[in-house]
Amino acid sequence: MVTLARLSRGLTQTALANQMNIAQGTISKIEAGSLVADESTARSLGDVLRYPLSFFYTRDALDGPSTVEFFHERRRKSAGSSVLSKAYATATIRRLHIQRLLAAAEDTSSNFPYLPRSEFGDPARIARTVRAHWELPMGPVYSITEAIESAGGIVVECQFESRHIDGFSRWKRPNLPPLVFMSRDLPPDRWRWTMAHELGHLIMHTGEMPAEDMEQEADSFAEEFLMPANVIKPQLGNAKFETLARLKLHWKVSVQALIQRAYHLEIVTARQRSHMFMQWTKAGYRLREPADLDPPREPPRAMAKLVEFHLSDLAYTEQDLAEFLGLEPEEFQATYMEGTHLRRIK
Repeated sequence: MVTLARLSRGLTQTALANQMNIAQGTISKIEAGSLVADESTARSLGDVLRYPLSFFYTRDALDGPSTVEFFHERRRKSAGSSVLSKAYATATIRRLHIQRLLAAAEDTSSNFPYLPRSEFGDPARIARTVRAHWELPMGPVYSITEAIESAGGIVVECQFESRHIDGFSRWKRPNLPPLVFMSRDLPPDRWRWTMAHELGHLIMHTGEMPAEDMEQEADSFAEEFLMPANVIKPQLGNAKFETLARLKLHWKVSVQALIQRAYHLEIVTARQRSHMFMQWTKAGYRLREPADLDPPREPPRAMAKLVEFHLSDLAYTEQDLAEFLGLEPEEFQATYMEGTHLRRIK
């Protein structure tokens, strides 16, 4: 738990030791379990890392390499290891919160199909199966966030402090529902794509050994899930920017995703695709497409409802709930209360 707390604050052992005015070796031994921190050291750890002492004595199970659990991820190659470690540690702590909050929930049923890629084959076929299983209409998915949460998944907005991480996911079957951790700074079209990409990972790759082609498979799943070939192909026949802009408003995906879809459906050639991408980049829209073409945002609701259930139905105070989750009151407020309008949720 000391390691988890340290990583969640973005600190190395050396940086933590310097802030506590102790030797790095002491931190190393505490994290390795070969030294038990005395009361003074434990309190100093809590003060520097901004966690109550109860956080460090949790008995919740942690697994995966070190204390950073295994997640499927959608990120850019330039995301450094320290940035990833901090993001994964934060998500692991949020996972512990969800596990505790769900213990009192009456309905934790899930309607998530589990269709391993190694058994069920083509990602596009799996995407069609999921759409049919969830009884989604043939056209655009109205809200992928709502679809995932209606099926029993939980979407968690996070402040990753890096534009190089879009999101990641984990499904600890059968103990927890599927979890998707998303950067709250994503534009709406990129949010939807990342959600569909992570949905592909959850359904196809949970329990599978990591493989190089998993990212491409998740993208193939996302394409078919968000833009079913039999519906969108006739609409992409005249793949000009004016047409693509209208299609973006309808399908709620980026123009770049539409160009890529047109290429994979053999509507445009590789050369045409490259030319269109180059034009779009020159217009300044490679990282952020025009805001007036943005689809509506899809704020998640499941986590807020869990917190509200404890505050209203179970009569926890905010102080009680902060202690229950192993957070200082200020961080509980910032994480779970600010901007959520929890008291309005019914």
